[in-house]
Amino acid sequence: MIWAYANMTVDIDIPSCPKTVTSFSFPSTSVIFVIYTITSFIFAIIIAFKYNSVKVFNRKIRTQNISNTMWILFYLTLTFRAVCNTIRYATYKTLHASPENWVLYLAAFIIHGISAFTLSLALNHQRKYRSSSPQLPATPSSQRETEPLIGSRTSIWLRRSVTLPEILFFFFFLVYLLCLYLVLIFPPPLDKNNVYTYLFVVSFILQRLPVVVLVMMIVFHRNNNDGPTKKSKALLFIGALLNISNDLPIATWSSVLRYDCIFKFASGVDLMLVINLVSLLFFFLFLRSEYIRNREECIWTTVSQIQDTFDFRKF
Repeated sequence: MIWAYANMTVDIDIPSCPKTVTSFSFPSTSVIFVIYTITSFIFAIIIAFKYNSVKVFNRKIRTQNISNTMWILFYLTLTFRAVCNTIRYATYKTLHASPENWVLYLAAFIIHGISAFTLSLALNHQRKYRSSSPQLPATPSSQRETEPLIGSRTSIWLRRSVTLPEILFFFFFLVYLLCLYLVLIFPPPLDKNNVYTYLFVVSFILQRLPVVVLVMMIVFHRNNNDGPTKKSKALLFIGALLNISNDLPIATWSSVLRYDCIFKFASGVDLMLVINLVSLLFFFLFLRSEYIRNREECIWTTVSQIQDTFDFRKF
């Protein structure tokens, strides 16, 4: 049953453009996914090595207000998803009825859910640590001396680190996986949809709701020169607006945009993929802008803490 649905989903009529290219399947879509793969991976590498820490006294320091680890995970998940889609679309003629095609199909959808989850975490991190003045909690020596045992430390760390919004994001991700499982177990008839298909599309959109809410909270948050600049907010808003193209599955866009090769060399589905690709650039420019804004403050705070805790009387 799952096998039949996998084949049916791959057989959805997505325009193959340009029609003059016959050496591999869906030429324009496959090329876009190749560019998508390279772009996402390059962004992840740049963020990891240049925009995820600062150097203080020749040592790398990473604080919450400059950490971009979640953005790195977001771009890496997009890379893996694009790899799966590149292979799946480019090799459609030879693998459309093979187990490999079904594995790539399933992996792409699962990784999509992970990418939506990591994007929500990245934006929530921005809201918590960069949209207002960072507050560094004081840790008195008496409190450090009476720290609990390892088991209690773990539970305390979970309570402090895992917040209610993050639990909600994970719940939406689980709902998405459940709906994906149901639509595979109970496939709709050919050329028709059933209740599980609609549930899957709803779960697809539901996972994107936190992204919309968080973007609105960050963009429209009023601050006294403590949070993101107007330029950063504009970059984030444009990136989120363009990323709306990622809110629906490719098969759904294909059924909505019932056009052939409207640009002769590309289809409407390809256009949505390009728009989504451009949104990654705006997200990158946003996090870069925020890193630059918080870098000097991070260095100053780190140096101040070193001066406060270092005992110069020993020298």
